[in-house]
Amino acid sequence: MSPLNSETPTLPSGAGNDGQPHAKQDAMEVKARQQDVNGTASHSLWVDVNAHQEVKRVVVLGSGDFGLALTGRLVQANYQVVVGSRNPQKTRPRASGIGATVMQHEEALQQGEVVVMAVPFTHVASLPLQQLAGKIVIDVSNRTPATSSSLGSLSQAEELQALVPAARVVKAFNVLSAYALTRGNMGSKEVPVCSDDEAARRRVCEIARDLRFTPLDMGRLSNAQEVEAIPLSFFTEWRGGFFTSLAVFVFYFLLLLFEWQLCSHLQHPSNDWSSLNRLVSSNVSIACADTALTLLALCYLPGVLAAYLQLWRGTKYSQFPGWLDLWLKSRKHLGLLMLLNSLLHVILKLAGSPLSWNADWRRNAFVASGVFALVLAGILGLTSLPSVAGNMTWREFSFVQSVLGWFTLVLATLHLVFSGWDMLFKPDFTCYLPSNGQFVMVLPLLTLALKLPLLLPCVDSMLQNIRQGYDRTPSRTNNN
Repeated sequence: MSPLNSETPTLPSGAGNDGQPHAKQDAMEVKARQQDVNGTASHSLWVDVNAHQEVKRVVVLGSGDFGLALTGRLVQANYQVVVGSRNPQKTRPRASGIGATVMQHEEALQQGEVVVMAVPFTHVASLPLQQLAGKIVIDVSNRTPATSSSLGSLSQAEELQALVPAARVVKAFNVLSAYALTRGNMGSKEVPVCSDDEAARRRVCEIARDLRFTPLDMGRLSNAQEVEAIPLSFFTEWRGGFFTSLAVFVFYFLLLLFEWQLCSHLQHPSNDWSSLNRLVSSNVSIACADTALTLLALCYLPGVLAAYLQLWRGTKYSQFPGWLDLWLKSRKHLGLLMLLNSLLHVILKLAGSPLSWNADWRRNAFVASGVFALVLAGILGLTSLPSVAGNMTWREFSFVQSVLGWFTLVLATLHLVFSGWDMLFKPDFTCYLPSNGQFVMVLPLLTLALKLPLLLPCVDSMLQNIRQGYDRTPSRTNNN
């Protein structure tokens, strides 16, 4: 019997689980080719075998920077994209260059069931909304701080759902920017997704995964207000680090002001306040240096405390206390603020009294340790940025942040020691207070002293075993 009279082969459900259905399909394709060569079959059988592959198509309404950036990402993920534009002739050169088709809004909406609403929300009413009935409509809009709704009002996604009740509105992709979409190494970026239609929500999550993002199911559309508030957040993760840095700076500045300017007047009253002229060049500069060294110690102290806690508990599976967990998460921000204070110290120091090399070994050691500490601090700051860290292996990142980080702390501490050798170790106190340098040395020396026992081979091997899964907790061992 001729193959043309046989049934068209189809893939059974579960194809690919054990490899047999794929092998069957491959054999049929080979047979079809052989029959075609022998002249006993038409090439149409070869076409029919692959006709079951689903074509993924998305309509993007809007030809702005974000719309075209999302279009390019969809095309890279093997989606067929139709861009709806008010002016197709103007948009076609840019859209065609990234592999998309351009049509008028009305015509584009007839080409697919998934529609991305990538136009300003104020222009939504001018679109042919009646054609959105039954379609999955992805709202990517965001409010601005000036137009942000008050608590309790509808989100823009809910307002769109009210405009088109028959559509299945999904809030997604609003946390991304055109820049993030055009980059190739942003696959770990979380994309919150919410909708009242569970099937539509799952479909959009699949699209997000195809684009190499991580979808975060946020449930019903009523949660869109929370999702829309994400891009409006203003340095929320930096608040802890910023206020810590500010408090440390104010403390050291007031301490220097008391020691260098006010103390002498309290002991020997006088009308000469010329020493206040050095507030910026000396007080602010040294306060920035003291703040930088303190923040650097605060970056590594929580890791040391966490190590001792794991050694004491004998497991890595128990949660850290809330204060320690928050401290560990703020280390990146503390490190960048440390770098900022270091740069301010150097700039003000050079502007006030440029550094000079001379024959004094202690002076040379002071300058050298400060310069190298600043360079390494810059490396630490750069590698903490996602764009840089994303191009490093875990071993490279760990070496920079751990080995070079601790070496930076040692150099910065030595820089302080060489700068005020006599002040650090003299027993007398000025105005009944320890000197500024004595205050600053406490935290770095404490951090380094706590780190040294962890470097012992027996302690280090025990800690590594715990971090690799060893658990000496009896109850947990019995459960396993």
